[in-house]
Amino acid sequence: MKRIFAVFSLLASFTFQSYAQIGNALGTGNFGTFNTYSGSVSEAGHLRAYNNGRLFSTTGVSGVGGSKALNIWDASNNITISYGILDNFDVLASAITYQDLNVRSANLQGAGTNSTFSDLYLVIRNGSHPIMDEQVEFGGAISLRVPVGKVTNIPWEVYRSSKIEFGLLGTATYYANPYYKDQAFYANLNFGFWSHNDNGAYINPLDPAKYQVGKVESRVNSFHLQYGLGLAIPFQKVQFMFDAYGISYLTQPNSYVFSRESFAYVTPGIRYNLRNWINVGAYVDVLVSGKSDKTSYSNLSGVTPVGGAAGDLTLKKGVPNYSTWRVGISLGFNILPIGYSGAQTENKRKRLLDRLAEEDQAAQRAATQLDKLRNIRMSSEKELDEIKLELESGGQ
Repeated sequence: MKRIFAVFSLLASFTFQSYAQIGNALGTGNFGTFNTYSGSVSEAGHLRAYNNGRLFSTTGVSGVGGSKALNIWDASNNITISYGILDNFDVLASAITYQDLNVRSANLQGAGTNSTFSDLYLVIRNGSHPIMDEQVEFGGAISLRVPVGKVTNIPWEVYRSSKIEFGLLGTATYYANPYYKDQAFYANLNFGFWSHNDNGAYINPLDPAKYQVGKVESRVNSFHLQYGLGLAIPFQKVQFMFDAYGISYLTQPNSYVFSRESFAYVTPGIRYNLRNWINVGAYVDVLVSGKSDKTSYSNLSGVTPVGGAAGDLTLKKGVPNYSTWRVGISLGFNILPIGYSGAQTENKRKRLLDRLAEEDQAAQRAATQLDKLRNIRMSSEKELDEIKLELESGGQ
Protein backbone atom coordinates (compact mmCIF):
# COMPACT_ATOMS: atom_id res chain seq x y z
CA MET A 1 0.00 0.00 0.00
CA LYS A 2 2.87 2.39 0.77
CA ARG A 3 4.28 1.81 -2.73
CA ILE A 4 0.92 2.41 -4.41
CA PHE A 5 0.44 5.61 -2.37
CA ALA A 6 3.92 6.79 -3.39
CA VAL A 7 3.17 6.08 -7.04
CA PHE A 8 -0.02 8.14 -7.04
CA SER A 9 1.73 10.93 -5.14
CA LEU A 10 4.32 11.09 -7.90
CA LEU A 11 1.63 11.01 -10.56
CA ALA A 12 -0.05 14.00 -9.00
CA SER A 13 3.02 16.12 -9.74
CA PHE A 14 2.91 15.41 -13.51
CA THR A 15 0.53 16.41 -16.28
CA PHE A 16 -0.81 13.35 -18.08
CA GLN A 17 -0.02 12.66 -21.74
CA SER A 18 1.57 10.03 -23.97
CA TYR A 19 2.32 8.80 -27.44
CA ALA A 20 2.74 5.52 -29.30
CA GLN A 21 4.17 6.81 -32.56
CA ILE A 22 7.86 7.46 -33.20
CA GLY A 23 8.66 11.13 -32.74
CA ASN A 24 6.01 11.68 -30.07
CA ALA A 25 8.00 10.95 -26.89
CA LEU A 26 6.73 7.39 -26.71
CA GLY A 27 5.79 5.46 -23.64
CA THR A 28 8.04 2.62 -24.77
CA GLY A 29 7.49 -0.09 -22.15
CA ASN A 30 10.03 -2.25 -20.36
CA PHE A 31 13.55 -2.20 -21.86
CA GLY A 32 12.53 0.63 -24.15
CA THR A 33 14.83 3.63 -24.47
CA PHE A 34 13.47 7.18 -24.53
CA ASN A 35 12.35 6.84 -28.17
CA THR A 36 12.47 3.14 -29.11
CA TYR A 37 10.48 0.04 -28.22
CA SER A 38 12.06 -3.22 -27.07
CA GLY A 39 11.51 -6.56 -28.77
CA SER A 40 10.50 -7.83 -25.30
CA VAL A 41 7.03 -7.32 -23.88
CA SER A 42 5.84 -7.14 -20.28
CA GLU A 43 5.23 -10.46 -18.57
CA ALA A 44 1.64 -11.51 -17.88
CA GLY A 45 0.16 -9.67 -14.90
CA HIS A 46 2.85 -6.98 -14.81
CA LEU A 47 1.53 -3.41 -14.67
CA ARG A 48 3.85 -0.43 -15.29
CA ALA A 49 3.50 3.31 -15.87
CA TYR A 50 5.74 5.74 -17.76
CA ASN A 51 5.65 9.54 -17.79
CA ASN A 52 7.55 11.74 -20.22
CA GLY A 53 7.63 15.55 -20.56
CA ARG A 54 9.39 17.68 -23.21
CA LEU A 55 10.07 21.41 -23.53
CA PHE A 56 11.27 23.74 -26.30
CA SER A 57 11.23 27.56 -26.27
CA THR A 58 12.26 30.44 -28.52
CA THR A 59 11.43 34.12 -29.07
CA GLY A 60 9.36 35.51 -31.93
CA VAL A 61 5.98 36.95 -32.87
CA SER A 62 2.71 35.14 -33.41
CA GLY A 63 -0.87 36.03 -34.19
CA VAL A 64 -3.89 35.83 -36.46
CA GLY A 65 -5.19 39.20 -37.70
CA GLY A 66 -2.19 40.93 -36.13
CA SER A 67 1.04 40.08 -34.32
CA LYS A 68 2.47 40.18 -30.83
CA ALA A 69 6.06 39.76 -29.66
CA LEU A 70 6.32 36.96 -27.12
CA ASN A 71 8.17 33.88 -25.97
CA ILE A 72 7.03 30.98 -28.13
CA TRP A 73 7.25 27.58 -26.50
CA ASP A 74 6.19 24.01 -27.00
CA ALA A 75 5.62 22.03 -23.81
CA SER A 76 4.08 18.57 -23.81
CA ASN A 77 3.75 15.75 -21.34
CA ASN A 78 2.62 12.14 -21.57
CA ILE A 79 1.77 9.10 -19.55
CA THR A 80 1.58 5.48 -20.71
CA ILE A 81 0.24 2.48 -18.83
CA SER A 82 1.44 -0.98 -19.96
CA TYR A 83 0.01 -4.32 -18.89
CA GLY A 84 1.08 -7.86 -19.75
CA ILE A 85 -2.01 -9.78 -20.76
CA LEU A 86 -0.25 -13.00 -21.88
CA ASP A 87 3.34 -14.25 -21.88
CA ASN A 88 3.95 -12.82 -25.35
CA PHE A 89 1.36 -10.02 -25.47
CA ASP A 90 1.02 -6.70 -23.70
CA VAL A 91 -1.06 -3.58 -24.25
CA LEU A 92 -0.03 0.08 -23.87
CA ALA A 93 -2.60 2.86 -23.41
CA SER A 94 -1.50 6.49 -23.73
CA ALA A 95 -2.95 9.99 -23.40
CA ILE A 96 -1.52 13.37 -24.45
CA THR A 97 -1.80 17.03 -23.40
CA TYR A 98 -0.09 20.26 -24.50
CA GLN A 99 0.65 23.36 -22.48
CA ASP A 100 0.62 25.75 -25.45
CA LEU A 101 -0.65 25.25 -29.00
CA ASN A 102 0.77 28.59 -30.23
CA VAL A 103 -2.67 29.52 -31.60
CA ARG A 104 -3.40 33.18 -30.88
CA SER A 105 -5.54 36.03 -32.20
CA ALA A 106 -4.76 39.73 -31.91
CA ASN A 107 -8.42 40.33 -31.05
CA LEU A 108 -8.69 37.37 -28.67
CA GLN A 109 -5.49 37.44 -26.65
CA GLY A 110 -4.74 34.10 -25.07
CA ALA A 111 -7.67 32.33 -26.75
CA GLY A 112 -7.09 28.81 -27.98
CA THR A 113 -3.61 28.53 -26.48
CA ASN A 114 -4.11 25.46 -24.31
CA SER A 115 -5.36 21.93 -24.70
CA THR A 116 -5.91 19.61 -21.79
CA PHE A 117 -6.56 16.34 -23.60
CA SER A 118 -5.57 15.90 -27.24
CA ASP A 119 -4.93 12.30 -28.25
CA LEU A 120 -5.49 8.72 -27.15
CA TYR A 121 -3.22 5.91 -28.29
CA LEU A 122 -3.64 2.15 -27.97
CA VAL A 123 -0.77 -0.22 -28.78
CA ILE A 124 -1.01 -4.01 -28.77
CA ARG A 125 2.37 -5.72 -28.86
CA ASN A 126 3.49 -9.26 -29.48
CA GLY A 127 7.08 -10.04 -28.61
CA SER A 128 9.68 -11.79 -26.42
CA HIS A 129 10.37 -14.35 -29.16
CA PRO A 130 14.00 -15.46 -28.68
CA ILE A 131 16.54 -16.48 -31.31
CA MET A 132 20.36 -16.82 -31.35
CA ASP A 133 20.55 -18.51 -27.92
CA GLU A 134 18.08 -15.94 -26.55
CA GLN A 135 20.44 -13.01 -27.19
CA VAL A 136 17.93 -11.51 -29.64
CA GLU A 137 14.21 -11.09 -29.01
CA PHE A 138 11.82 -9.77 -31.64
CA GLY A 139 8.18 -8.78 -31.96
CA GLY A 140 5.76 -6.29 -33.47
CA ALA A 141 3.11 -3.75 -32.56
CA ILE A 142 -0.21 -2.49 -33.92
CA SER A 143 -0.95 1.13 -32.95
CA LEU A 144 -4.15 3.14 -33.09
CA ARG A 145 -4.54 6.89 -32.48
CA VAL A 146 -7.91 8.43 -31.63
CA PRO A 147 -8.05 12.28 -31.78
CA VAL A 148 -10.03 13.87 -28.96
CA GLY A 149 -8.75 17.48 -29.16
CA LYS A 150 -10.00 20.23 -31.49
CA VAL A 151 -6.53 21.22 -32.70
CA THR A 152 -4.41 18.67 -34.55
CA ASN A 153 -2.11 20.79 -36.74
CA ILE A 154 0.35 21.87 -34.02
CA PRO A 155 3.70 23.64 -34.61
CA TRP A 156 6.86 21.60 -33.84
CA GLU A 157 4.95 18.36 -33.29
CA VAL A 158 4.60 15.30 -35.53
CA TYR A 159 1.57 15.78 -37.76
CA ARG A 160 -1.70 14.31 -36.49
CA SER A 161 -4.90 14.38 -38.52
CA SER A 162 -8.44 14.87 -37.24
CA LYS A 163 -9.24 11.24 -38.10
CA ILE A 164 -8.33 7.89 -36.54
CA GLU A 165 -4.77 6.90 -37.50
CA PHE A 166 -3.00 3.56 -37.36
CA GLY A 167 0.47 2.05 -37.72
CA LEU A 168 2.52 -1.15 -37.72
CA LEU A 169 5.94 -1.44 -36.09
CA GLY A 170 8.54 -4.22 -36.09
CA THR A 171 10.81 -4.48 -33.03
CA ALA A 172 14.01 -6.36 -32.20
CA THR A 173 16.44 -6.20 -29.29
CA TYR A 174 19.96 -7.56 -28.85
CA TYR A 175 20.98 -8.37 -25.26
CA ALA A 176 24.65 -8.79 -24.42
CA ASN A 177 23.56 -10.99 -21.49
CA PRO A 178 20.05 -12.44 -21.96
CA TYR A 179 19.96 -13.73 -18.37
CA TYR A 180 20.76 -10.34 -16.82
CA LYS A 181 19.23 -7.94 -19.34
CA ASP A 182 19.04 -4.97 -17.00
CA GLN A 183 22.72 -5.27 -16.04
CA ALA A 184 24.30 -5.44 -19.50
CA PHE A 185 24.33 -3.60 -22.82
CA TYR A 186 21.29 -3.88 -25.08
CA ALA A 187 20.20 -2.32 -28.38
CA ASN A 188 16.69 -1.79 -29.83
CA LEU A 189 15.86 -1.62 -33.53
CA ASN A 190 12.45 -0.36 -34.73
CA PHE A 191 11.02 -0.04 -38.23
CA GLY A 192 7.43 0.53 -39.24
CA PHE A 193 4.71 2.24 -41.22
CA TRP A 194 2.13 4.90 -40.25
CA SER A 195 -1.08 6.01 -42.00
CA HIS A 196 -2.57 9.41 -41.13
CA ASN A 197 -5.86 8.49 -42.85
CA ASP A 198 -6.35 12.20 -43.57
CA ASN A 199 -8.13 12.33 -46.93
CA GLY A 200 -11.08 14.68 -46.30
CA ALA A 201 -9.79 15.78 -42.88
CA TYR A 202 -9.72 19.48 -41.90
CA ILE A 203 -6.15 20.50 -41.09
CA ASN A 204 -6.32 24.18 -40.05
CA PRO A 205 -5.10 24.74 -36.46
CA LEU A 206 -7.92 27.14 -35.53
CA ASP A 207 -11.60 26.64 -34.80
CA PRO A 208 -13.10 28.00 -38.10
CA ALA A 209 -16.34 29.21 -36.47
CA LYS A 210 -14.58 30.93 -33.60
CA TYR A 211 -11.87 32.64 -35.63
CA GLN A 212 -13.90 33.15 -38.84
CA VAL A 213 -11.36 31.52 -41.13
CA GLY A 214 -11.92 29.12 -43.99
CA LYS A 215 -11.76 25.36 -43.71
CA VAL A 216 -8.93 23.59 -45.50
CA GLU A 217 -9.73 20.01 -46.44
CA SER A 218 -6.94 17.53 -47.14
CA ARG A 219 -7.07 15.83 -50.55
CA VAL A 220 -4.44 13.16 -49.84
CA ASN A 221 -3.86 10.17 -47.60
CA SER A 222 -0.41 10.76 -46.13
CA PHE A 223 1.90 7.91 -45.07
CA HIS A 224 5.34 7.74 -43.53
CA LEU A 225 7.96 5.20 -42.54
CA GLN A 226 9.17 5.35 -38.94
CA TYR A 227 12.49 4.06 -37.66
CA GLY A 228 14.61 4.09 -34.53
CA LEU A 229 17.83 2.74 -33.03
CA GLY A 230 18.27 2.83 -29.26
CA LEU A 231 21.35 1.87 -27.20
CA ALA A 232 21.57 1.38 -23.43
CA ILE A 233 24.79 0.93 -21.44
CA PRO A 234 24.18 0.11 -17.74
CA PHE A 235 26.66 1.09 -15.05
CA GLN A 236 25.53 0.11 -11.54
CA LYS A 237 22.23 2.01 -11.02
CA VAL A 238 22.69 4.25 -14.08
CA GLN A 239 21.85 3.57 -17.74
CA PHE A 240 23.50 5.73 -20.38
CA MET A 241 21.29 5.88 -23.48
CA PHE A 242 21.55 7.07 -27.05
CA ASP A 243 18.76 7.14 -29.66
CA ALA A 244 18.65 7.94 -33.36
CA TYR A 245 15.10 8.08 -34.72
CA GLY A 246 12.85 9.78 -37.23
CA ILE A 247 10.21 9.48 -39.95
CA SER A 248 10.32 9.59 -43.74
CA TYR A 249 7.16 10.56 -45.63
CA LEU A 250 6.11 8.35 -48.51
CA THR A 251 3.21 10.74 -49.23
CA GLN A 252 3.43 14.23 -47.70
CA PRO A 253 0.43 15.79 -45.94
CA ASN A 254 -1.47 18.78 -47.31
CA SER A 255 0.67 21.86 -47.98
CA TYR A 256 -0.97 23.74 -45.06
CA VAL A 257 0.39 21.27 -42.47
CA PHE A 258 3.13 22.71 -40.26
CA SER A 259 5.20 19.53 -39.88
CA ARG A 260 4.97 18.00 -43.34
CA GLU A 261 8.70 17.35 -43.68
CA SER A 262 10.63 14.16 -42.89
CA PHE A 263 12.90 14.52 -39.87
CA ALA A 264 15.60 12.79 -37.80
CA TYR A 265 16.75 13.36 -34.21
CA VAL A 266 19.59 12.06 -32.06
CA THR A 267 19.02 11.77 -28.33
CA PRO A 268 21.68 11.33 -25.63
CA GLY A 269 20.25 10.71 -22.17
CA ILE A 270 20.63 9.08 -18.78
CA ARG A 271 18.27 6.99 -16.64
CA TYR A 272 18.78 6.40 -12.91
CA ASN A 273 17.19 3.63 -10.84
CA LEU A 274 16.13 5.26 -7.57
CA ARG A 275 14.83 1.90 -6.29
CA ASN A 276 14.38 -1.49 -7.87
CA TRP A 277 10.83 -0.45 -8.90
CA ILE A 278 11.22 3.22 -9.93
CA ASN A 279 13.53 5.21 -12.22
CA VAL A 280 13.93 8.77 -13.46
CA GLY A 281 15.63 10.02 -16.61
CA ALA A 282 16.69 13.12 -18.52
CA TYR A 283 17.60 13.57 -22.19
CA VAL A 284 18.12 16.10 -24.99
CA ASP A 285 16.67 15.77 -28.51
CA VAL A 286 18.86 17.37 -31.22
CA LEU A 287 17.41 17.86 -34.72
CA VAL A 288 19.77 16.63 -37.45
CA SER A 289 17.37 16.59 -40.43
CA GLY A 290 14.06 18.33 -41.20
CA LYS A 291 14.86 22.03 -40.87
CA SER A 292 13.39 23.01 -44.25
CA ASP A 293 9.98 24.74 -44.37
CA LYS A 294 7.61 23.39 -47.02
CA THR A 295 4.38 24.68 -45.49
CA SER A 296 2.06 27.04 -47.39
CA TYR A 297 0.59 29.83 -45.27
CA SER A 298 -2.77 31.52 -45.86
CA ASN A 299 -5.07 33.89 -43.95
CA LEU A 300 -8.06 31.93 -45.24
CA SER A 301 -6.83 28.67 -43.72
CA GLY A 302 -5.78 30.10 -40.36
CA VAL A 303 -2.34 28.56 -40.93
CA THR A 304 0.17 31.33 -40.23
CA PRO A 305 3.93 31.00 -39.83
CA VAL A 306 5.01 30.56 -36.22
CA GLY A 307 7.34 33.51 -35.79
CA GLY A 308 5.37 35.52 -38.38
CA ALA A 309 1.99 37.27 -38.41
CA ALA A 310 -1.02 36.68 -40.63
CA GLY A 311 -0.70 38.76 -43.80
CA ASP A 312 3.07 39.07 -43.42
CA LEU A 313 4.30 36.05 -45.37
CA THR A 314 7.84 37.41 -45.61
CA LEU A 315 8.40 36.05 -42.07
CA LYS A 316 7.86 32.37 -42.89
CA LYS A 317 11.28 31.45 -41.58
CA GLY A 318 10.72 32.88 -38.09
CA VAL A 319 11.44 29.54 -36.42
CA PRO A 320 11.95 26.00 -37.77
CA ASN A 321 9.11 23.56 -38.39
CA TYR A 322 10.52 21.16 -35.78
CA SER A 323 12.22 21.99 -32.50
CA THR A 324 15.96 22.26 -33.14
CA TRP A 325 16.42 21.03 -29.58
CA ARG A 326 14.21 20.00 -26.68
CA VAL A 327 14.86 18.73 -23.19
CA GLY A 328 12.90 15.91 -21.63
CA ILE A 329 12.35 14.32 -18.22
CA SER A 330 10.99 10.81 -17.73
CA LEU A 331 9.61 8.75 -14.87
CA GLY A 332 8.98 4.99 -14.89
CA PHE A 333 7.76 2.65 -12.19
CA ASN A 334 6.33 -0.80 -11.60
CA ILE A 335 2.91 -1.10 -9.95
CA LEU A 336 2.15 -4.84 -10.06
CA PRO A 337 3.23 -7.25 -8.77
CA ILE A 338 4.18 -5.36 -5.60
CA GLY A 339 7.39 -7.27 -4.96
CA TYR A 340 8.59 -7.21 -8.55
CA SER A 341 12.15 -5.97 -8.97
CA GLY A 342 11.54 -4.27 -12.31
CA ALA A 343 13.63 -6.67 -14.41
CA GLN A 344 11.88 -8.78 -17.00
CA THR A 345 14.64 -11.41 -16.83
CA GLU A 346 13.54 -13.13 -13.62
CA ASN A 347 12.14 -16.18 -15.42
CA LYS A 348 15.25 -16.56 -17.51
CA ARG A 349 17.42 -16.25 -14.43
CA LYS A 350 15.33 -18.92 -12.74
CA ARG A 351 15.73 -21.15 -15.80
CA LEU A 352 19.48 -20.55 -15.72
CA LEU A 353 19.68 -21.44 -12.02
CA ASP A 354 17.51 -24.50 -12.60
CA ARG A 355 19.77 -25.59 -15.45
CA LEU A 356 22.88 -25.07 -13.33
CA ALA A 357 21.27 -27.03 -10.52
CA GLU A 358 20.40 -29.84 -12.93
CA GLU A 359 23.95 -29.88 -14.27
CA ASP A 360 25.28 -29.97 -10.70
CA GLN A 361 22.96 -32.85 -9.87
CA ALA A 362 24.05 -34.66 -13.03
CA ALA A 363 27.68 -34.11 -12.06
CA GLN A 364 26.95 -35.48 -8.59
CA ARG A 365 25.22 -38.52 -10.07
CA ALA A 366 28.19 -39.07 -12.37
CA ALA A 367 30.56 -38.77 -9.42
CA THR A 368 28.46 -41.30 -7.48
CA GLN A 369 28.52 -43.68 -10.42
CA LEU A 370 32.27 -43.20 -10.69
CA ASP A 371 32.66 -44.00 -6.99
CA LYS A 372 30.55 -47.16 -7.45
CA LEU A 373 32.67 -48.22 -10.42
CA ARG A 374 35.82 -47.53 -8.39
CA ASN A 375 34.50 -49.61 -5.50
CA ILE A 376 33.51 -52.43 -7.88
CA ARG A 377 36.98 -52.35 -9.41
CA MET A 378 38.65 -52.41 -5.98
CA SER A 379 36.45 -55.36 -4.95
CA SER A 380 37.23 -57.17 -8.17
CA GLU A 381 40.97 -56.61 -7.71
CA LYS A 382 40.70 -57.86 -4.13
CA GLU A 383 38.85 -60.98 -5.28
CA LEU A 384 41.47 -61.58 -8.00
CA ASP A 385 44.23 -61.29 -5.41
CA GLU A 386 42.45 -63.82 -3.18
CA ILE A 387 41.97 -66.23 -6.10
CA LYS A 388 45.64 -65.82 -7.02
CA LEU A 389 46.70 -66.64 -3.45
CA GLU A 390 44.47 -69.73 -3.39
CA LEU A 391 45.91 -70.95 -6.64
CA GLU A 392 49.45 -70.40 -5.45
CA SER A 393 48.79 -72.20 -2.13
CA GLY A 394 47.09 -75.12 -3.95
CA GLY A 395 49.97 -75.51 -6.29
CA GLN A 396 52.33 -75.89 -3.39
